[in-house]
Amino acid sequence: MEIPGSSFPGAKDARAFEQQAEVRTFTTEPLTEPVEWTGRVYAELFLSSTAPDTDVIVRVSDVYPDGRSILIVDYPWRLRYRNGFDHEELMTPGEVYPLTFPVGWISQIFAAGHRIRVTIASTGAPLYEPNPQNGKPLTLEFPDDAITATNSVHHSSKHASRIFIEGKTE
Repeated sequence: MEIPGSSFPGAKDARAFEQQAEVRTFTTEPLTEPVEWTGRVYAELFLSSTAPDTDVIVRVSDVYPDGRSILIVDYPWRLRYRNGFDHEELMTPGEVYPLTFPVGWISQIFAAGHRIRVTIASTGAPLYEPNPQNGKPLTLEFPDDAITATNSVHHSSKHASRIFIEGKTE
């Protein structure tokens, strides 16, 4: 996946990113009435990978009736730090891991007729630092022995991945 630039792209149309083959999008039906999201957005995901380390990025967009998908907030997470930045924990390929992390703060009213879109990907260089996914110590130079990971987001009754607003129970 690729996200061009060197800083948060801001309120731009995110369709070019969302249409990449490796990106997964989840979009509501058109809203029948306005919906407000105010607070801190969290991703609670259940992930597995073929690699010992990988990244995940979660993005929230407001999809206009004309199809534009305007990015509101996003955040990447490196899974070796899923249980804290004070230590690294590599993954066992194929095992499902729970991951909860803040995506960002939001105060947005999604208008009637609009859709809410959540996009999940394995980050996006060059905006975000690429992950060699080999589980070795990270270095400034990208290594020659980087590996390709196939990541899965699980969404079943046993592994109910979701997005939520802190403190909101609806």
